[in-house]
Amino acid sequence: MSRKNTVVLATSLAILIGLGAWLLYTWYNKVLPQTAIWFLDEIPMPQKEQRVLVFTPHPDDETIAAGGYIAAAEQAGAEIWVALVTNGNRHGQEKRRYDEFKKATALLGVPEDHLFFLGYPDHKLEAQNQNQVLARFEDIISSTHPQIVIAPHPKDHHPDHKITGILVERAVQGTDAHLYQYLVHHNLFPQPKGMNPQLFLLPPARMMQYPWHKFMLSEQMETRKHKAILQYKSQLKDRRDPLLPGLILGMLRKNELFITESETGP
Repeated sequence: MSRKNTVVLATSLAILIGLGAWLLYTWYNKVLPQTAIWFLDEIPMPQKEQRVLVFTPHPDDETIAAGGYIAAAEQAGAEIWVALVTNGNRHGQEKRRYDEFKKATALLGVPEDHLFFLGYPDHKLEAQNQNQVLARFEDIISSTHPQIVIAPHPKDHHPDHKITGILVERAVQGTDAHLYQYLVHHNLFPQPKGMNPQLFLLPPARMMQYPWHKFMLSEQMETRKHKAILQYKSQLKDRRDPLLPGLILGMLRKNELFITESETGP
């Protein structure tokens, strides 16, 4: 075998081994390694007088997925609205969860008169008239004129998140708003569960076909987000779902993640 053929064969084998290692990692690990954070582009920092609208399927999703961004937007002087899609009343705790939602968003800097309560049944958004839900989303977007819309990604495994994501995608079509999409429920994402504020939040390895962007949190943003998360005592102490506290606290990291086609920041 010639030297040239040997080099080609060795190179091909190295590529195949590398690809095989990546496939094995993807199969056995649900999120990317910590070093991958430096390969993600950043989304721009919120700006003064910018208009931001956040769609949250349940009371807590706005905080665990985008609490740092909301706090940064408030600090920058942006105007923020939060639309709560369901009543969070799966276990008969609507009033308590609404109270927690108001306290958490207030800590993040959202005025109470900037909160929308759509009141759809928790875990039953799929059963609603989708055209009517879409029309309500469109009305909220029309009334707030946001430049940034934050909502769940349609690949989220929770049906309420999925439907919210699909309908928000439709609602922003034809507007000038940039859509930032977040993920909460997807296999074992985030990893590891529980309080690990020293770690970065990384995307699921099987969703790397999407344009993920990081939003790095300052110490002040982390603190405000943590205080807001702690308002959701009904979820952090829910004995019916022992995995829920780990999921919620596992989203408190050094960054947040969004899928967006928008331009990256400096």
